[in-house]
Amino acid sequence: MTHANVKILVCCHKKDIMATEAPYFPIHVGKALSDKDLSIQPDNEGENISHKNQSYCELTGMYWAWKNLKNVDVIGLCHYRRYFDFHNQCRKGFPQTNFPTEKFESLDLSIPQKYIDKVSEGKVIVAKPKLYTRTLVDDYCFNHISEDLRTLEKIIVETQPENIRRAYFNIMIQGHKLRHFNMFIMKWQDFDQYCSWLFPLLKSIEEKTDISHYDSVQKRIYGYIAERLFNVWLEAQKKDLVEQPVIWFTEAKDNLLHYNIISYKLKELKNSLAFKLLLPRFPPKSFNLK
Repeated sequence: MTHANVKILVCCHKKDIMATEAPYFPIHVGKALSDKDLSIQPDNEGENISHKNQSYCELTGMYWAWKNLKNVDVIGLCHYRRYFDFHNQCRKGFPQTNFPTEKFESLDLSIPQKYIDKVSEGKVIVAKPKLYTRTLVDDYCFNHISEDLRTLEKIIVETQPENIRRAYFNIMIQGHKLRHFNMFIMKWQDFDQYCSWLFPLLKSIEEKTDISHYDSVQKRIYGYIAERLFNVWLEAQKKDLVEQPVIWFTEAKDNLLHYNIISYKLKELKNSLAFKLLLPRFPPKSFNLK
């Protein structure tokens, strides 16, 4: 394989642990709203949406990269405390494993060349999906503002082609697996295609949504919606995926600690079978698949 120019964005908003050696590329997201100097690339230079970081989250870093990086072959996104695991360090079978911050220097965060080669061939590296007991539509409406999803669905029905509408139905209305964190590694051409689709769609939602009264959590609306839309786009484009577990450096107690791998997999199987045995979910009357 020809040597590829690889950039893996590491989205940061404060001084903390972060991967800095190539191909990792730390970027200060929301710099337009911050007086901190992290001595890394800010996302408020050149063409940018840095001032929207409270509602766009890590997407302001992604947008900066899309508009300002040049001559990149492979692009990725992770977080200063979340990284893909390519070295079997996570607990086997789990989508995410929490590690204490003190382990940062001892874990291997490198990306083997064979994975870069897979991406160069057209595969997309994504986070191993988490299984939900609800459909993704139900889960979003339970945890966030349901009207925002109605706004999204209306825009999709009115503006998007059949493959996107059908993918939304499969992922959101019938599906119960979500690849989290807006994390990925993909070819620049795929990244450009994805961003060219995603950001105009988010802007359309933004123009129809008043978030001035939302609390700080719900104001992250476009970061949350983009997580779902990324899964929709992958489905619509029929991308060949490489699913990797995620390392999360945190002092929080691992919420899966009380499961062993057998009980965790049995729970996954039970949830999966439950959905398969349910009557099929149909789209709302206003949701035209053709």
